[in-house]
Amino acid sequence: MKFPALEKHNLQDMPFTCAQCSYCQVGNGSCPTYKTKYLESYSAKGKMIIARSLMQGRLPAREGLEGLRDAVFGCTLCGGCEEVCQVDIPFVKVYQLLRNDFLNRGMWPEELVPMRDTMVETFNIQGQDNSERIDGWSYWSPQEDLLEEKVGGKAKTAFFFGCASSFRGISIQATIATFLIMEKIGEDYTMLGEEEWCCGAPLIMTGDFETARKFAMHNIEKYKELGVQRIVTNCPGCYKMWAHEYHEFLDIDVPFEIVYGAEYLSNLIDEGKLQFTTPLDLTVTFHDGCDAGRNSGFYEEPRKVLEHLPGVEFEELPHNKANCFCCGSGGVLRPVDADFAVHINKLKVEDIEQTNADVVASACPTCVDFMFDQLPQAGLQRVVKDLSVLAAEALGFTWDGLDEVY
Repeated sequence: MKFPALEKHNLQDMPFTCAQCSYCQVGNGSCPTYKTKYLESYSAKGKMIIARSLMQGRLPAREGLEGLRDAVFGCTLCGGCEEVCQVDIPFVKVYQLLRNDFLNRGMWPEELVPMRDTMVETFNIQGQDNSERIDGWSYWSPQEDLLEEKVGGKAKTAFFFGCASSFRGISIQATIATFLIMEKIGEDYTMLGEEEWCCGAPLIMTGDFETARKFAMHNIEKYKELGVQRIVTNCPGCYKMWAHEYHEFLDIDVPFEIVYGAEYLSNLIDEGKLQFTTPLDLTVTFHDGCDAGRNSGFYEEPRKVLEHLPGVEFEELPHNKANCFCCGSGGVLRPVDADFAVHINKLKVEDIEQTNADVVASACPTCVDFMFDQLPQAGLQRVVKDLSVLAAEALGFTWDGLDEVY
């Protein structure tokens, strides 16, 4: 048996490269799906053994493909396995390519079909009217008129919201905070408003590359029309798509500089453009979102921001940086198996419980949204906030929406 997508990307040898060392099962901070299910097939090692057996013809397709599919889609794509892999297998990319193969085999999980249909119809993963990317929450902003005026203007810098930060109340706070910061420093920027479509991350992550291409090209053409040269986004999933995966999976060379939100704030601090004046008087711990940390390498930038916020005492999680546990929300796992995602989140809850933090901060709107919902349900009463919100508060900003969601 062959896996055409692996062959196209010259990764067909990866199942044979696996040394079966089991580091992906027992390594510090490694595979949260294995640590939750304790099924061999849910570890990176197990997936590679099944794939190799299928490729060698030692395992009949009727016995192996379904199990491999369930394990490949039952993954958060957190990259923990890559961090501990002794032979440097790019597991996250391999899994996405295998998902593409399953789509082409007609074995895509049926739970993903409504998700794709929703995105094609509404241009966002939340299924809301796309006009609400700004209109649905702009009244929360203390500068609503100015916010609306930024839509569709010509500028070299664009602020790309992303779906979570457009439609989810807790995640929207990061968008408002970044907007206020951009205004404070006099940034010349533009926004697409309802013309902003999903970056396509849920589609690329689930292997539907061709549908994702339509979303990517739409946004690229809109930004070209506005003369954009740089895109700033708070969402590390969006960052990863724009900066890396459009090229890797869609063969699209993005003609813009892509800047991640925590990197943007860190650069502003280096440039002396942010003067924090309002003490927060909080003990803060930090969750390294998988796409921001392991999958993109942004570890020091958010910590630099926290170091500069007055009145913040910082405490690391027991599992942090490259060893940080996934919150459970990644890899489009929730549409496939929401209960599994919640069980994975328990690893994060256990880590947070070992700190004295008042606030769990992250620079990933999706992680913030999921932890905001899940921590109270697990009996853990900690505030969850986006890094950009803490930065805005330390600059003296406040707004009605912030009080509403908290």
